[in-house]
Amino acid sequence: MKTEHIERNVRLRSRLDDPDEPLEMLGFAIARYKFACKWLRATDTLLEVGSGEGFGCNFLARHVAAVTGIDCDAEAVARATTMYRRDNLQFRVADIVQPPPPPPRFDAVVALEMIEHVSQSDGAAMVANCAKYLRAGGLLILSTPRARPDRSVSRAVHHLFEYDYDTLLATLNPHFERVMIFCQNDEYIYAGHPSTAWNFIALGFR
Repeated sequence: MKTEHIERNVRLRSRLDDPDEPLEMLGFAIARYKFACKWLRATDTLLEVGSGEGFGCNFLARHVAAVTGIDCDAEAVARATTMYRRDNLQFRVADIVQPPPPPPRFDAVVALEMIEHVSQSDGAAMVANCAKYLRAGGLLILSTPRARPDRSVSRAVHHLFEYDYDTLLATLNPHFERVMIFCQNDEYIYAGHPSTAWNFIALGFR
């Protein structure tokens, strides 16, 4: 699988079994998964893009009918497969920017804190492919940090392209009937002015 489009190091994925994992980072991530679950149905089949260490997929699998997690990192996929065993959960090595055709159809696609790790053009391809993976009436749930001139050193190193509100909306609009963008500050997710957000959480309705 080609992954040359991932041009910068991705921060080591959050791990629940790491005693040195910053708890605030886990709190922010869990808040996003809890928010996603409010928009999901018990009958949904779901794809998580960039499933990493798998704890998000495991969380989602308790709320929907079936979950597939995909990630470019074969080692992370292997760890997730070993750690999280559920009848309605599976993990695969795959790349959403260059997915194998033809795509299966899901009721929902979740892509949290992923799009900023590829170029703007590959981010557009990622969104287009997420939309292709959705059934009619399906839902994309995507989060990403808001572009800021004072971004941290870590973000400058690990993020290839960051989105302001207008750029994120323009990336999503061509592929969805309706788009809603929420703001996140720490664990708090709300409908507010984009300038107040640390992260955006977007919903794209097919």
